[in-house]
Amino acid sequence: MWNDPASLNRLSGLLLSATVLFALWMAGSQVVETWLPIRSVEVRGALHKQTRQAIGPVLADLSGGLFSVDLEAARQGFEALPWVRVAQIRRVWPGSLVVELEEHVPAAAWNDLAVLDVYGEVFPVSPWRQLPSFHAPEGMEREVASRYGEFVRLLGGRGWRVAGIRVDARRAWRIDLADGVTIDLGRDRLDERLQRFVTFYPLVLAKVTGIRRVDMRYPNGFAVQGEART
Repeated sequence: MWNDPASLNRLSGLLLSATVLFALWMAGSQVVETWLPIRSVEVRGALHKQTRQAIGPVLADLSGGLFSVDLEAARQGFEALPWVRVAQIRRVWPGSLVVELEEHVPAAAWNDLAVLDVYGEVFPVSPWRQLPSFHAPEGMEREVASRYGEFVRLLGGRGWRVAGIRVDARRAWRIDLADGVTIDLGRDRLDERLQRFVTFYPLVLAKVTGIRRVDMRYPNGFAVQGEART
């Protein structure tokens, strides 16, 4: 080929064409960046004060124009905020970004260190006193959140509020009610045992006072700690 002038001319032409196209592409990119910068960013769903305070640095990290901005990096930046569960970002012609945030919905304090949301996901926010308190082995987050929903549906209809749930290392469950009563459910047949509590506990209240603990781990009954009414 090096001894073929015609081939060399064709190769030179191709290289020249590629160089011109690359230069045009670069120039076009600069024009697009100049004429289509990001002029505004609308953030929706930032409900908590902590989120509103924390989005500033994420917005400051956005760089580039409407088409060159790294949306994946921006999404990860928003989802790194403690209260943000999911972030979605979309371009809006001619120069805007819309950020849709879905924040965690808190369910309970998790092991006194963080907060568990209704999906069974733990997020790094300090718990506050009004939350129910859950203590359980790590890895049980989703199961505990699911069980909590079942417990609330069953007990809430009778006026009992779940103040806490404890699952020990042997996977034995205990429910703490807001009125100070503790329900021991054990490891098995949780639904059956709690239904038995809901059905028969009101009958016991008519005869026993000062109840603090109800043990539902018996096959066909339960035991209570309290004093007989006189």
